Amino acid sequence: MASDDSRPKVRMLLTIGVVAVSLLIGTKFILDSYYLDMTESFERGLLPKTEQLDQIRADQRAAIDKGEHGNIPVSVAMQNLAQKGRDNAGDLISPKPSDDVDALKGWAKLKREVHLPPQVTTIAPPPEPMVTADAGVTASKDGGAPGNAKDGGVAPHAPPQAPKDGGK
Repeated sequence: MASDDSRPKVRMLLTIGVVAVSLLIGTKFILDSYYLDMTESFERGLLPKTEQLDQIRADQRAAIDKGEHGNIPVSVAMQNLAQKGRDNAGDLISPKPSDDVDALKGWAKLKREVHLPPQVTTIAPPPEPMVTADAGVTASKDGGAPGNAKDGGVAPHAPPQAPKDGGK
């Protein structure tokens, strides 16, 4: 008979436990939201007004659009760039190689030396055309033979050399 009376009590205790835990979790969620809202609104009240910053930004945008200080407006520059392309854009925005290696050195507190290979700045000129005496036809130095023999072309050959003994 004792087991019959304990089942309703266990169910009641489990129900009360589940309700209590859910109430605690719900209360914590509500209080966290409330205090976060109150803290953020208090902090927003402490921030200074940005009227001066807004005025400075508006003045700067107007100066850029008007093209003051000898510059052209951004909209005109964008149209010129779209029409002419970067090649005719000028020296200020044309891409140039950089000698700056600071980005390769790494973090400022963990510097390491960068050893770059020597840079070759000269470019070999293209092969000059050669005029042959027999036909007067312009041909390249290698006779027009392709340099890649894999596709059936003939590899260029060295010109014949005169014998060292004078042909005897």
